[in-house]
Amino acid sequence: MTVTLAFQLAIAGISVGSIYALVALAIVIPFKASGVLNFGQGEMVTAGAYIALVLTTLALPYPVVVLLVVLVGGLGGMLIERALIRPIIRAPEFTVVIATFAIGLLIKYAIQLRFGDSPAALDGPFGMDPLMFAGLRFNPTSVWIFVAMLLVTLAVMAFFKYARLGKAMRAVSINAEAARLMGIRVDSVWRWAWAISTAIGAFAGLLVAPVIGVNPEIGTLILRGLVAAVIGGFTSVPGAIVGGLAVGLIETFSGVLVSSTFKNLVPFIILMLLLVFRPYGLFGVADAKRV
Repeated sequence: MTVTLAFQLAIAGISVGSIYALVALAIVIPFKASGVLNFGQGEMVTAGAYIALVLTTLALPYPVVVLLVVLVGGLGGMLIERALIRPIIRAPEFTVVIATFAIGLLIKYAIQLRFGDSPAALDGPFGMDPLMFAGLRFNPTSVWIFVAMLLVTLAVMAFFKYARLGKAMRAVSINAEAARLMGIRVDSVWRWAWAISTAIGAFAGLLVAPVIGVNPEIGTLILRGLVAAVIGGFTSVPGAIVGGLAVGLIETFSGVLVSSTFKNLVPFIILMLLLVFRPYGLFGVADAKRV
């Protein structure tokens, strides 16, 4: 393998990994705040792609499409949390997980009823003509995906560090009951956590649609997002990003060096090894229990 090819594969892997990172981030945020693992997050990515598809038919400017996709995604997350998750939040964890899985299926089949199974195309905001730099080809859409991922990550990290609501989420993630005693409105924190996560998921759908097309199976990205989240530590924002980029790079290089079929197995092989030898992930911390 030449150096140029290696760099070209790295560019492709980072682009794919950026989407995985956003999906992982969307999974991590509600888990940090409420302890709920949302298996329906993949369908929020699908919904974001279809919302963008509908909005583009109205000839709206791309920034307006982005804003509306994020807003609709956030409102959808609030509605799901308030109507479907909060009533069962005290139920056994397995029950809540199954509920999120069922919510995802409802969203998927509703999309299929409305749009059918046929894929649709969605153009990227910067065209498809490649950019050349130092002998390397850069797809403008891939560059935009990477830049958007960085912007979202920086915004989320700043939110948790400086925003009052972000600090409240961090407190709730540590101990919800103690946070409630300190005057934090835990229910409000959970609602906003779901809104932010589903907004990010919908935004990821908007970003990935020009690359893979718009179809009801986009939600399968959640599998890679879960792998990325586990690799990163499941409660770590930087870990979700590193995990997503790692999965994208591993898939891309293994697909070329071994086979396109094997590349689908590699992330899960790494996941199993990680669960055996470091179950709390690269950036996670083992729970300390007082005895």
